[in-house]
Amino acid sequence: MPRLTFLVAMLLLGSAAPAHADGKHFLWRVSKGGESLYIAGSVHALRPSDYPLPAVMEQAFSGSAGLVEELDLNQVNQEDTQAQVMQLGSYPSGQGLQSALPPALYQRLTKAADQDGLYMATLDKFKPWLVSITLLEAQLMRSGFEASDGADQHFAVEAQATHKPVIGLEQMQYQLGLLAGFSAADQQALLLQALDESTGFDAEMQQMIDAWHTGDTATLEKLLTQEFSGYPEVYKTMLVSRNQAWAPRLEALMAGGKQYFVIVGALHLVGPDGLLQRFKKDGYNVEQL
Repeated sequence: MPRLTFLVAMLLLGSAAPAHADGKHFLWRVSKGGESLYIAGSVHALRPSDYPLPAVMEQAFSGSAGLVEELDLNQVNQEDTQAQVMQLGSYPSGQGLQSALPPALYQRLTKAADQDGLYMATLDKFKPWLVSITLLEAQLMRSGFEASDGADQHFAVEAQATHKPVIGLEQMQYQLGLLAGFSAADQQALLLQALDESTGFDAEMQQMIDAWHTGDTATLEKLLTQEFSGYPEVYKTMLVSRNQAWAPRLEALMAGGKQYFVIVGALHLVGPDGLLQRFKKDGYNVEQL
């Protein structure tokens, strides 16, 4: 199955709900009394063929007062983001990737970069977390996946077109800081797994997309458990801590009397530390649609 690098990207993309139920989608209605919101799981990179999205998802968005996403994508400045990425993901002058990696891993990277048409002279300036994301992006693009086709971007565009307000739960600087804050060992693990992901990538991605399309929480929860089991700090940083910060904010939005449409990385919804389990513990009714 897709390994740690892709799952980390998805996060920047008890059982949550009945898994793989016929006619269900990766969409839930969370309610208590007269308060409610819709919450959907996003895959941050999709293909044009993955559209249109289910009508029930579009209807939930259309009937909501506003959109809540990990980032307010309509306010993301690409030039500023690129500058932040380079600042956090580049080595200081005089340092480089070659001296930071074991020789065998560096040789594997050199071979992979050549196959992908990437320049080692450029990659050598990047820290391992940024190199792993760069490799993943190249692989996604080769397979036809684009961030511009991601479900969260889709709804950001619709929100702008319909003049719906957008609330971002985080800032780009914060998300990049999470990646940059990984230990050297975890960064090397991300890079190694990014190199390992080339074999069977298309089939593995299709399995994950199929699970998303059919509301199959069991498959995504299995991925979450398997791939993060050896990386407790990455799991805590990328999922647990963020969910703990988001849940009270989402509950406060519900208490405000308006119904919002929330879309965050699909892996934030599943598993014992997922948002849906948190809502259930707090006494909310959680219904998969």
